[in-house]
Amino acid sequence: MSAIPEPPKPLTPAEVEATISAFSAADWKRAEHIAASFCGGLTGWMPMDLLQETLTSLVAGTRSWPGGLHPLVVLKTAMRSVASNTRKHNKASPIDENVVVEPFEAEEADKTPVAHGQATVTPEDEVSGKQQMAAVYAALGGDQELEYLVMVWADGLRGAEAREALGWDAKKYDAARNRLLRRLAALDPDRRPK
Repeated sequence: MSAIPEPPKPLTPAEVEATISAFSAADWKRAEHIAASFCGGLTGWMPMDLLQETLTSLVAGTRSWPGGLHPLVVLKTAMRSVASNTRKHNKASPIDENVVVEPFEAEEADKTPVAHGQATVTPEDEVSGKQQMAAVYAALGGDQELEYLVMVWADGLRGAEAREALGWDAKKYDAARNRLLRRLAALDPDRRPK
C-alpha cells in the first residue's frame, strides 16, 4: 500500500505578501487577463476589482493559499471562487442596473445614499413604437392630407401654427383633424380622450 501524502500547509499572511511582492510585471499582466476572463457577467465589476478583492482575501487569510502551488494557479482558483460567489449573490439578490445611486446628494446628517431612477428604452419599447407607427400609417389609408397632418403634428405644431405650415384654411384643417382623430380612435378604442 502506498502512503497518502499530506496536503501542503497553507502559507502564512507574511509568506503570502512575500509571494505577491515577488510577482513580475508579466505575472501581473497574466493575473489581470485571468481576472478579465472571470469578470464576464459580474455586474459592476472590473477585472482589477476582482483581482483586488481576491488579493485582499488571500492576504487577510480569509482564503487560504496552499503551499507548493504556482502563485498564478492559486490566484486563478481564488478569483474563480470569488467570481462564482458574487454571481450567486447577484442571482439571489439582483442589482437593478437602471437605478443610479448618487451618495453625494445626501444631506450632511443623512449618510444613506439616494437612489434615482433612470429612464431607459428597451428593445421591446422600440419594437412597440415601430408597430404603433406602422398601425397609424396603415390607418391613414393613403390619405395624403392626413399624412401631412401627422407629419406636422410630429414636428410639434398644433392649431394655427400647423394650419400655417400646411397652407390650409381653418375649415380644411378642422376636417382633416377630425378625420384623423376618428381613425386614431378606431385604432385604440380604450384610449381616453384628453
